[in-house]
This record gives sequence, structure tokens and C-alpha cells, in this order.
Amino acid sequence: MGSFLLLAVESGTAVATPWLFSRMVGQLSDGTAVVAAVLALLAQYTIMRGLAALAGPVRSLLMMPIRMALKERISLLGLAKIHELSARFHQTKQTGALTRVIDRGADAASTIIDMFLSNVLPNLTGLLLTFFVVFHVFSGVYLCLLGGTIILYSGISFLFTRWRMQARRERNHANGIVHRNLVDSLLNADVVRAFGNADYEVKRQNIAWRELTAAECRLQWLIGGSQAVRNILIAIATAALLGLAIEDILAHRIGVAQFVLIGTYLRSVYSAVGALNYVGAGWRNARVDIEAYLELLALEPEISSPFDAVKLPVGRQAAGGVRLEAQKLCFEYVSGQAILKNVSFRLEAGKMLAIVGRSGSGKSTLAKLVSRQYDPSGGRILLDSIPLPQLSVENVRAQMGVVAQETSLFNATILENIAYGRVGASREEVRQAAEKAQLATFIEALPEGYDTLVGERGVRLSGGERQRMAIARVILRDPRLLILDEATSALDTKTEDAIQKELLALSAGRTTLVIAHRLSTIQMADHILVMEKGEVAEEGTHAELLEKGKVYAGMWSLQARGGFARGHSVVDE
Repeated sequence: MGSFLLLAVESGTAVATPWLFSRMVGQLSDGTAVVAAVLALLAQYTIMRGLAALAGPVRSLLMMPIRMALKERISLLGLAKIHELSARFHQTKQTGALTRVIDRGADAASTIIDMFLSNVLPNLTGLLLTFFVVFHVFSGVYLCLLGGTIILYSGISFLFTRWRMQARRERNHANGIVHRNLVDSLLNADVVRAFGNADYEVKRQNIAWRELTAAECRLQWLIGGSQAVRNILIAIATAALLGLAIEDILAHRIGVAQFVLIGTYLRSVYSAVGALNYVGAGWRNARVDIEAYLELLALEPEISSPFDAVKLPVGRQAAGGVRLEAQKLCFEYVSGQAILKNVSFRLEAGKMLAIVGRSGSGKSTLAKLVSRQYDPSGGRILLDSIPLPQLSVENVRAQMGVVAQETSLFNATILENIAYGRVGASREEVRQAAEKAQLATFIEALPEGYDTLVGERGVRLSGGERQRMAIARVILRDPRLLILDEATSALDTKTEDAIQKELLALSAGRTTLVIAHRLSTIQMADHILVMEKGEVAEEGTHAELLEKGKVYAGMWSLQARGGFARGHSVVDE
């Protein structure tokens, strides 16, 4: 309310000030001018100028919290939508591109609101008041000439703005490529250095910058051309109106004071029209900038929660392990290229299932289906006899703790990274989890201990240290279903043995799904699935599979002859 009151004051004073100034000119032009009257007009003029000077800045300050709240809301909505979308979406997008979409969307929304409140309303109000004064002080010819000029001015602006929209889209596209290339290059700085491709990265970015420069130049040419044509129109219209006013002065229809008034109003009218034209262009520019953001919000998530979702209890201590069952699972990332074919198994609560096989056999894909990063194209997965689609996505994820081969860490402290497994955990609980993951001694030897920053993606830690942090994070989470996807692949033999003991202890009382290349790590599993080309080639316990003397026995024999010693699996060879 205060902002609109200040808007009325600002617009009113902007129109009244020229009128008071013209009255002073009229008084001074009259040989019989009274000093007191002139001083009174001067005092009124000063007060009006003071109010106008204060109203604008104060109104902007009052509107600042609204603009910032809007940007915050837009940014948070975008972030929530990105996290809502499935793994398939993220596989096709670059981080840099997504951050630009959110930033531009938030800026564009803020710009639209700011233009409406700080530009459209005050300038429209000022124009209406100005036209009212011109109509009553001058003849209708002035108003018609002024109105015709504004209409022509708006038409030219509209035409140029349409051309500029396309140029701005091209500029935004080129700018996005520059930003994505830069982020991609920095995120993979280790690879760039390892292959000695720094010059290639610079050249690639140079090409992207040239395209951006060309697009920016095209846009600026259109902006400059638009300004030049509009300025010429204003000059011609101003000359015509002032010529009309001179003719009326010579005919004694108006005085010098009215001539000063029409000159002052012309400047304010053209200034307001120019500002409104900026709003039109700004609106279209903002619309171009917000297009990608609106497209992002319009995306339907591939994985969604039902309205009447069933809820399973969370936490091993509260509910123990969860029963996991897969029934004739089929899946394909690309249509016509089957990754899983009729895979079925049943894992009782508190038991361990191991999945082994060559790369590309579908092991990790199966884990992604269990954690509902994807939905199967055929068959179904059940937790405690409830199909996953009947549970909310949040409830499914709350049942599980995942330790993947590629560990993801935030650019935060060790404490914050481990505590991410259970937000709100105490420092002592984090320390105990780190100790169980064989990480406490390493952390406590650091100068800043648990407050040590790990760097972007954990670059300040070794692969084994990152993996142990991921294990500590899951230990802290204490899930009902534990998914270990090559959880100890980056560890040395001694540390792996210690971690295996902890993982074995961790799996007690909870359901565990293990994906492994090293067969030595899954001998204690209650059941083993051997995958071949997306199908279950054989299954049974370690002893049963060795006794069969088929695929698993052959894999065991190969690894026993040297695979373990080389620190990788010959299953992939």
C-alpha cells in the first residue's frame, strides 16, 4: 500500500512540477509580477521536486524484499523440479546448462515484476496526467499530434523488438555453449591435464566465443538501429509541436509560459514512452530468457508418487530389514535394446543377495530399478509385498542406503558430507560412523579434522578415502535395505578386508543387495545371481555355484589365478 501511495506522489509531482515552472515563467514575463507570488511558486516548486526525489528511491526500497522473495521462490522451484526429474533426464543434461536455466528464469521473473512496478505503472500514470493537462491547456491538435507520434513510435519499437527477440535467442544459445564448455572443462581439469589437451580446450572455447561475439554484434546492431530510427522520429515530432506552439504565440493564442510548458512536457512524454518501449523490449527479452525455465517446469517427471501412496516404516531399528522381490523385470534405456530380460528373484528381510556378471550384463541397472531411479518397462519390484509405484518416491528412497562405485561428495566439510546420510545427526554420531568405516584415524590426523573441506567432488581426497566417506554416510543412515554397488573397488586389500568386516556387520539385521566384480567379497551372500546379457544365467549360494562348475565357477577360477592380485576383475576381459 505504501508503495502505491508513493507511486501516486511520484507521478503527481512529475506532472505538477513543469506546470509550476511554467507559472513562474509567466509571472516573471509579466511586467507587473509580484515577488511574493513568485516566491510562493518557487516554494511549491521546491517542495514538489523534493517529494519527487524521495518518492522513487523509497518506493524502490519498499519493493526490494518482494523482488528478492520472487527470485528466491523461482530459484527454489527450479531446483526442486530438477531434483524431481529422473536419472534419464540428468544423463542428457549438463550442469552448467541447468544452472543457467535457473539463473535466467529467476532474473527474468524479477525483471518482469520490477518493470511493471517501477516502470509501467509510474510512466502510464504520468502519461495520463500529462495528456489531461495538455488537453485542457492547449488545443486538441497538440494532443492528436502527440498521440500520433506515440503510436508511430510504438509501431517502430514493436517491429524492431520482434527482430531483436530472435537475435537474443541466438545470443543466449551461444552464451549457453560458452558457459557449458567452461564448466565442463573445469570439472574435468584432471583429464585435460592428463591428456595434455589444455590448448585444445582453449581453442574450443575460442570458437564458442567467436560465435557468441557474432551473435552479440547482431543483437547490438538491431538495438542501435532501433534507437536511431526512434530518435529521428522524436526530433521531427518535437520540431512540429514546437513550430505549432510558435505559431500560436505569434497569433497570441498562448503565451511564453505555455511554450515552456509544452517543451517540458514533450521531454517527459518522450522519456515515458521510451521507458515504456524499454518495458516492451524488456518483456520480450525476459520472455525469451524465461522460456527454457518454463519448459523445465513443464516437464513431467518420469518417476512420480501416487496420490494415495502406501507408507512403509523407515529405519532398521524401527522395522528391521525389508523384503525385496523382483518379478519378470524387463528394461531398456533405448527402445529395442533390452538391458534386462525377465529377471526374477526374492530376497527375504535381513538376507544378502549378490549380483555378479560381466560389464553390460545389467547388474547396476538392476540396482537403479530397485532404488527407483527408473521404472521397469515390464515386470515389477516389491518392497514388503507392495509394488514400488504404490509407494511415494521419498518413502522408497528412505528405505535404502546406496554406496556406489563412483562416490559423489559435496564441496563442504567432512562432517557435512558424512552427516548428509542423516541430516541433523550429531557430531558424535558422525564420528562413530567414520570410525566404523575405518576413516576416523585419517580424519583426526588432519589439521582441521572433521571441519576439513574436501574440495569440489572431493578432489582433495583419494579414491579410497572418498569411498570410505560414502560408506560412513550409509552407516549413519542405518537403512532397511543396503545397496552396495562395487562399494570397495577403490580400496587397497588391507583396508578392503577391514571394510568388508564392517559391511558384514552393517548388513546384519537388514536386507542387502551387493553388486560385485570381485567374487571374494560375496562368498558370504545368502544367494547369488549370475547375470549374462541381461538374463539370470544361474543362481545359488557360493558353494552351490562352484559345485555346478558353470559360469560362476569359471569366473572364480580366473580370478583365483590372478584377477585379485591385479586389483581388478578379469570378468570384464
